[in-house]
Order: sequence, then structure tokens, then C-alpha cells
Amino acid sequence: MVRSVWWMNVEMVRTQLTCAHRARAFTLAELLVVVAIMALLIAILLPSLGKARKQAKATVCMSNLRGLGLAVRMYSMVNEDRLVTAGLGHGSSGNPQGAWINLLRREYHDELLLRCPADKSPHWQTPLAPHNLLRRVSYANNWYTVDRVGGKGPFNRFGLFVRPQTTVYIVDLAEKGPFAVADHIHPETWFSNPAVIAPKQIAIKRHLGKANYSFIDTHIERLRFDQTYQLDPGGGFPPRFIHNMYDPAIGR
Repeated sequence: MVRSVWWMNVEMVRTQLTCAHRARAFTLAELLVVVAIMALLIAILLPSLGKARKQAKATVCMSNLRGLGLAVRMYSMVNEDRLVTAGLGHGSSGNPQGAWINLLRREYHDELLLRCPADKSPHWQTPLAPHNLLRRVSYANNWYTVDRVGGKGPFNRFGLFVRPQTTVYIVDLAEKGPFAVADHIHPETWFSNPAVIAPKQIAIKRHLGKANYSFIDTHIERLRFDQTYQLDPGGGFPPRFIHNMYDPAIGR
């Protein structure tokens, strides 16, 4: 009798443990549902995370441009209000000694300012033929604002700008082609076909479809290219502009 009662208790406990174990276990269907939910959450979150990373890189780039703009200001204070020269040629060796990245070394100190974290140019490692030149900087200054060798630039001093707040000074440099190894751009050549010519000089969509621009007054903006340069559709020559923030004589 005692043995029977004991055996019944053992069986009861075993049954309870078995039921508890079954209650805790996932069925295959439940497991697949959990996996599907996790996959859906990942699919939703990944684009947001990717956009956040790109936004962070764009913000670092703006900080770089701000630092470079201030470096030019400090340079001008001890050089008769002059802007810096350009020296890295587009597709040629040019005059590296006159390049602004060399002239400003004492002012910007940190080499990291010269490289945008979103810059994917292959020419940081692979030289550009035929002169086997490497990329030195992610940014370029505006040829209209370059102090030409000998001080002959028409806008070679800060005090000459009537619209410093709407005149572009430094831009995101194109990552491929001859201008990838330059330190300046030539907006005076764009009027014949800006949609084709300008993207060969500026990385106009580097930051979420826009580019970062530093202005003569040192403020930074992220803009679409057509917000900085747009021809009047009425045509004519000389060209008329809705926007031309590169030519200091126009600056709008």
C-alpha cells in the first residue's frame, strides 16, 4: 500500500515536470514567427542606422570645413588680409609648394581636417595616371577666390568681398577624374553645361544627395548643387543666373 502511494506520487511529479518542460519549449512554428519578427525589425532599423552613420559623417565634414575656414582667416591676419593660393593641378603636378594645404599647416595642425570621412576616392591609395598623383585632400577652394601667384587674383583679399555670406569658398572635391588630385575647382567653366561639368569637380551628392560648402564668412551649409549654381532658363550670352554662389561679383 505504501509502495503504491509512493509510486503514484513519483508518477505525479514526473507528469508535472514533463508538462512544465513542454510549456517552456518553443514549437517550430513559434520559433519561425520569432525569427520573422527579428528579421522585420532588422530590415526596419538598418536603413535608419545607415542614414544616421551618413549624417554623422556629414557633420564631421562640416566641422572640418569650419576648421579650414578659420585656418584661412588666421593665415590672412598675418598676410595682409590675403587668401591662400592653389597649387595642386587637376591631372598635372602643378605647384605643390603653393597649395593651400601646405600654406596652412601651421594653422590647421591636424591632418584629419583634410579628409572627409565620407570620401571614398580610390586615389588615396591608387595614383591617378598619367602623372601618378595621389589625392591629398577631400576639399577644394574656389578659383574665383584664389590668390594667384604674385597677388594678381581679382578677389585675393577678404576685404574685397561684397557678399561674403553667399560666396562659396571651399567645397567637397570630386573623388574621381583629374580633379580628384587637385586643390581647387573652376566654376568659371561650368556655364556651357553645368550638369555635366560641375560633378567632375565637386562631389555634389556626397552627403545624402547634397554637398557641404564653406563660405567666405566661414559659415557652413549643406546644399543641393542647384541651390548654389543654376542658369536662367532664358539662356543668352553672357549667361544669366538664378544662382551663382561661386562668382563673387554675383554671389547669390
